[in-house]
Amino acid sequence: MTARRKIGCDWYTYLMVAAVALLVLVSLHAMFSSPSTTVRVLAKLPSSAAWQPPIVLLVALGLCIGCYGTIVGIGGGPLILPLLVFFYGWGNEFLVATSLFIVLLNAASGSAGYAAQKRIDYAGGIKFSLAAMPGALISSFTHHLFNLSFFNVIFGIFLVFLAVFTLSSVGKIDKTVAQRQKQLKDGVAHGFRRVMFTDRFRVAYDFYANDRLGVTLNLLLGFFCGFLGIGGGVFQVPILIFLLNYPMHLATATSHFVTLLTCAVALLPHVFLGNVRYAEALWMGVGVVLGAQAGARIAVKLNSKVMLYLFIVVLLVFAVRLFLA
Repeated sequence: MTARRKIGCDWYTYLMVAAVALLVLVSLHAMFSSPSTTVRVLAKLPSSAAWQPPIVLLVALGLCIGCYGTIVGIGGGPLILPLLVFFYGWGNEFLVATSLFIVLLNAASGSAGYAAQKRIDYAGGIKFSLAAMPGALISSFTHHLFNLSFFNVIFGIFLVFLAVFTLSSVGKIDKTVAQRQKQLKDGVAHGFRRVMFTDRFRVAYDFYANDRLGVTLNLLLGFFCGFLGIGGGVFQVPILIFLLNYPMHLATATSHFVTLLTCAVALLPHVFLGNVRYAEALWMGVGVVLGAQAGARIAVKLNSKVMLYLFIVVLLVFAVRLFLA
């Protein structure tokens, strides 16, 4: 039985590595191979005049993004947005709206998978989502008020620092018994919310979450979720792990749940304004829904540190893309 499980684990791991490798290669090509002049020219053309990517390619990319995004808890937005720019070159509102729509599908599918595993902290997730919703709603109407080039540079620098901080903190994931006990005592002393439950795999969780800090941070986080069209998981995962004391697997699951609710609110104004390109989003959406289910299952078999390293890759790739935007 042990040997079979080990073989199964290896098979899932190899599948994940292959999917990630494909996704990284295609995303890098989409991000860096087309000059900005090409994007500007495409933006002036109607959708039918631009090159239409094959359906098979869109579904395959969606599968990889859904799988990868669910594993690291980010919804896939940082990877979806540059691909939409490369394929279609729409105006900013159409890009953000369509990206949010695909992220919503990814988050919905991934959340369903994590819900089946009983790894979502609903109490915290609902609080953080409610705090993020006002900013997400406002962001839909503010794209024209910002100098995007300046904003991209500032945001890219922040992501690099976040990647460095995450890399330097990887060793803190595996806490000793003494560290866990101290964390519990600190949580009691500061009046944090105690989180206790057992997931479907009979793994017991017992920790204290700083909900007040989480709500405060999400008041700002919601705006970036809607403004950038990336879903907010890029910020949510490190906040949950390093500031709110969540275990890695619960952080990715809860981040996906928060992304689902926040994206739904951020997307509403775009739906009424007609900014979502449903036809172009359909096939990538099919891919992310299927990929998210695979990602939720693969995440169970991955070490917390491996998941963090995968998350760091997203931060750095997205940061470089912002510098060159």
